[in-house]
Amino acid sequence: MKETLDHFFESRIKAEEAKVKDLSGKSRSFAAARIALFLAIGFGIIWFANNNEPNALVVTLVAGILAFFVLMIRHSKIKFELSLAQSRLTVNKEELLRLHLQINDLDSGKEFYDIFHPYHEDLDVYGKHSLFQLINRTTTEHGKKTIAKWFDAPASNETILQRQASQKELKGKVDLRQNFQAFGLIFKERTDPKDLLDWLTESKNQSSPTFLKIALAILPLATLTTIGLSIASIIPHQIPIIFCFINAGFLLSVFKKLEQITKKTESGYKSLKVLRHHIELLENEHFESTQLSAIQDKLRTDTSKASQFIHQLHNILDNLQNRANLMYVIFDVILLLDVYWYIKIQNWKTKNNVDLNVWFESIGEFEAISSIAGFSHLNPDYTLPELTDSPYTIDAKALGHPLIKPQSRISNDFQFKGKGGVCLITGSNMSGKSTFLRTVGVNCILGLMGAPVCAKEMTLGQLKVFTSMRSKDDLEENVSSFYAELKRLKQLLGYIDGDVPILYMIDEVLKGTNSDDRHKGAIALIKQLNSADAFGFVSTHDIELGNITNQLNHVKNYSFNSVIEGDEIIFDYKLTEGICKSFNATKLMQNMGIEIPD
Repeated sequence: MKETLDHFFESRIKAEEAKVKDLSGKSRSFAAARIALFLAIGFGIIWFANNNEPNALVVTLVAGILAFFVLMIRHSKIKFELSLAQSRLTVNKEELLRLHLQINDLDSGKEFYDIFHPYHEDLDVYGKHSLFQLINRTTTEHGKKTIAKWFDAPASNETILQRQASQKELKGKVDLRQNFQAFGLIFKERTDPKDLLDWLTESKNQSSPTFLKIALAILPLATLTTIGLSIASIIPHQIPIIFCFINAGFLLSVFKKLEQITKKTESGYKSLKVLRHHIELLENEHFESTQLSAIQDKLRTDTSKASQFIHQLHNILDNLQNRANLMYVIFDVILLLDVYWYIKIQNWKTKNNVDLNVWFESIGEFEAISSIAGFSHLNPDYTLPELTDSPYTIDAKALGHPLIKPQSRISNDFQFKGKGGVCLITGSNMSGKSTFLRTVGVNCILGLMGAPVCAKEMTLGQLKVFTSMRSKDDLEENVSSFYAELKRLKQLLGYIDGDVPILYMIDEVLKGTNSDDRHKGAIALIKQLNSADAFGFVSTHDIELGNITNQLNHVKNYSFNSVIEGDEIIFDYKLTEGICKSFNATKLMQNMGIEIPD
C-alpha cells in the first residue's frame, strides 16, 4: 500500500516539475519580449521625433503601449500558472514527507500549544513530530485556527458523523484538495482580516455626497477637453491648469477618508484574493454530504456569484492601496480617480450586506475537513471509529500510534468499559507503558475530531481526554517535578464534572517521592478516581499496587514485559493481562557500566 502511494505522489511530482519547467521557459520568453518591445517603442519614438513625423510617433506610442499591456497581461497569467504549479509541487512533496513521517520541518502549530491544556504536553498535539504536522494542510488563518480547535476539544457524535461523511467524500477528490491548498500557498502572506471585517461592518449606509458625484461627472471631461483645446492652441494653457487646481480641491475633500480606509484594510485585503479563488473552486463542485453542502450554501449571494462579489471588493481595495506613485497622481488630478474610488467603495458597502466573516469561517471549515481527508487518503489502512451512546467505552483492534513508522509500530487489541474503571499497568523500563497510553490518547483525539484512527477497528463513546505524564520541574517557580505532578492531578480532579466521562492517563504515578508515600498516595488516588465520573490508566513500577484489584471493582491489572537473554533485553511491546513478572533495571544499569553486586 505504501509503495502504491509512493508511486502516486512521485508521478504527480514529476508531472508538476514538467509543468514548472515549461511555464518557466514561457515566462522567460515573455519577459524577453516585453524588454524587446519596450526598447523598440523607445527607438521608434526617438526615430520619428528626429525625422519630424508626429503621426507615426503617435501611432508607434499608442500601438506600442497597447501591445505592451497585452504582453504584460499574458505574462501575468503565465506567472500565476507557474506559481500554482510550484505550489502543487510543494503540496505533493509534503504529502510524500508525511507518508514517511518526515514531518519535523512542517508547520508545528506551536502558537496553539498550552501547557495547562488537558493533553497538549503529553500527546504531542503541537510541536516537532506532532499530530498537527501530520494532519494540518490548511493555508489560511481561519483554517489553521479551525483545525486547532478540533484538536483541542471533542465534538458531539452528530458533528463527528458529519465530518466522517465529509472527509469520505473529499478523500478521493485529490485534485480539488491539492488545488485548494495550492491557491493558499501562492498567497503565502497570512493576514488576519479582522480589521477589514470590522471596517466592512461600520457605517454601511453612509452614501457619498451628491456634490462629489456631480463633480466626477463634469470635471474630468471638462479638464480633458481644455487640455485638448490647449494643445491645439485654441484656448490659453492656463485654463486646464485652473481646472486641475479645482480638481485638487475636490481630491482634498476625500483624501483623509481614503487614508482611513486604506489604513483599516491594508492588513487584511490581500486575504480576499485567496478567498476568491477558494470560493471559486467550491462554486464549481458538487457535494453530497450534509456538511460540505451547507458550506456551499453559506458561500452564495442572492445577486451574483460570491467569487465575483469578492473580486469586485478586492479590485477596489487593491486600487486604493496602490495610489502612491507619480503616474497615479498625474491622472488623479485630471480624472479625479480618488473621488471615483471613494464613491465606488461607499456604493459597494451600501449595496452588499453579506457577512464576509461567515465566508472566511466556511473556508476555514472546508480546509479542516480537507486536511482530515488528506490524512485519510495517506493512510487507507486506518479506520473511522464507530460511535456508541454507551459511555465509558473504548474497544479497539490492532491499535497503533500514527506518529510511529509502520515498520516499527507495535499494535495491541484493547477493550475498556465501565464507569470508574482503572487499568493499572505495570512493566519494566522501556517496555512500552508510556507509548501505549499515548497510543490510546492520540487515537481518541483523532476519533473524536472526526478523523480516522490507527486501528483495524475501534468503537468510542463520548469522552474527554486528560493526561499526566510529562511533569516537569520549574526552577523559576521553585516547583519540583513531584509538586508539578500533584498540581496536574489536582487539575484532573477539578476537570471531572460529571457532564462527559473523563479518560485519564497517569504515567508513573507519584514518581517523585519515596516508595512508601508513593504507595499510600497512589492507593488513595485510585480509590477516588474509582468512584468518580471517569475511567482511565495508571502506570507504575509499584507491583504491590496491583493488589488493589482485590479491594475495588472495575480495577484490572495489565502489564508490559521483557526478556533478558545474556546482555540483551528483548521487548515485545505487547499488552498482557496481569501484573508484570519481568524487570530489567538491574540489567540496564549493568549495561551502562554500573557494577551491581550479585
